[in-house]
Amino acid sequence: MENPEQEVSSVIVQLATTSSPDIQQAAVYKYMTPDVSFEHPVCSVRSSGNSRDKVLKIYQWYRVLSPHIDLKVESVVLDREKELMYIEIVQWFKLFFLPIKPQPARLVTRLQLRKVLGLYYISRQEDFYHTVDFVRLLVPPLAPIFYILLTLGAIFSLMGSMVAQQLGFWTPSSGEKNINGEGSDIKLGENGRNPFPGDHTELYD
Repeated sequence: MENPEQEVSSVIVQLATTSSPDIQQAAVYKYMTPDVSFEHPVCSVRSSGNSRDKVLKIYQWYRVLSPHIDLKVESVVLDREKELMYIEIVQWFKLFFLPIKPQPARLVTRLQLRKVLGLYYISRQEDFYHTVDFVRLLVPPLAPIFYILLTLGAIFSLMGSMVAQQLGFWTPSSGEKNINGEGSDIKLGENGRNPFPGDHTELYD
């Protein structure tokens, strides 16, 4: 890719939603390095001399499981200095044997790029899903159940925090809700930084 920010949406379409296995295969070989690695919640391919062929097989199996896939690229962020790209995607994927409609599932894809002779290639792909989105991707009817479980987890965390603080664990020394906010006497440190220990300000010098 000469301009990853503009081209990556087309690359993703060729990899994930094209109706032609030939286009998909050509895209893998064109845009990925031979030693590309791949990380997904249900599979992993480590970098090796022929790992690109393994990644291609995963993409092919992906299309066997869901013969028709729709997706929308919501946002693209490129860190040129670190050659990292983050893409927010919404996709509609349905296992071919489930008699249900696909539901939108959101994910963030992290691409490690490698620049060779002025062109950017994908050397590592990582896909990240929220729990509910991943369930919605595979078995949409179960998504509400997982949402309820996560809500219960939040309630348990809230109650646990309240009980722990009553016992003196991890209790703020005062009631301020924000730094330099209304009613707060906490002051920022030099250069407007958090003055508390452990804020790792040296990382931002």
